[in-house]
Order: sequence, then C-alpha cells, then structure tokens
Amino acid sequence: MKPAFTLLEVCLALTLATLIFGVAVLGISGVQAEAGLKRSASQIETTARESLLRAVTSQRTIVLGLPGGLGIEGQMLIKRHGEKEFRAPKRGEVWEFNPTGICEPLEVRLSSPAGIIELGFDPLTACAIKKNVIVNG
Repeated sequence: MKPAFTLLEVCLALTLATLIFGVAVLGISGVQAEAGLKRSASQIETTARESLLRAVTSQRTIVLGLPGGLGIEGQMLIKRHGEKEFRAPKRGEVWEFNPTGICEPLEVRLSSPAGIIELGFDPLTACAIKKNVIVNG
C-alpha cells in the first residue's frame, strides 16, 4: 500500500494556505491605503508651495478652492487661525496666497480608513511646519 494524504490533511493544508494568503492581502491593502494618504498630504504641500511661488512671480493673488480645489482622496477638514477645532470647508471657501509672499495660515486634516495626517502651514513659506501622522492598524 502506498502512503498518501487523507482528505482531512489536504483540506487542512488548503485552509492554512488560504488563511495565510488572506492575511497577506489585508496587509498589502493597508500599506497601499497609507501610501495614498501620504501621497495626498504631499500633494497639498506641493500645491501650497507652488501657489505661493506663482503668486510672488506673477505679482497677483492666487486662490485655491478648499472644498475640491486640492484634488485629494479621503476626507479633508481645515482649521483657520483662531479656530479651535477642525471643520469641513464651506462652499466657496478659498485659501489665499498673496504676491507679498504670505499665505493664510491654515491647518489641514486628511483622514481615510488608513489613518489621519494633520498639516500646519507656515504663512511665510507655505511649507508644512507641523505634521502629525496617526496610522490605523
């Protein structure tokens, strides 16, 4: 008689392989979601710096529409100077960059299932001077 695997052993091996594959897929999707969130934060930083530079070089005020003008994924909340809590941008609300080289101080919170990133922008450089990253999982 030849040695062979029983049906129970084959089912157990398939179950373990499926479980390992499922955990790997979940881990990869979480990393991709986190990368998307960081990419959106980087896009906002780049847009702010470019807008300030464009305002200075063209000697005219540049405005970015906050409800959808930044083109990012996930939910975006803002906090203007003097406000205590983050809030959703109002319809028609803008972020202004002046030709004098100053932008409105603004804090932005991006959130997605992967986590939360908060950015605080310097009014003189339009660079994110405050970063807070909270990753879920």
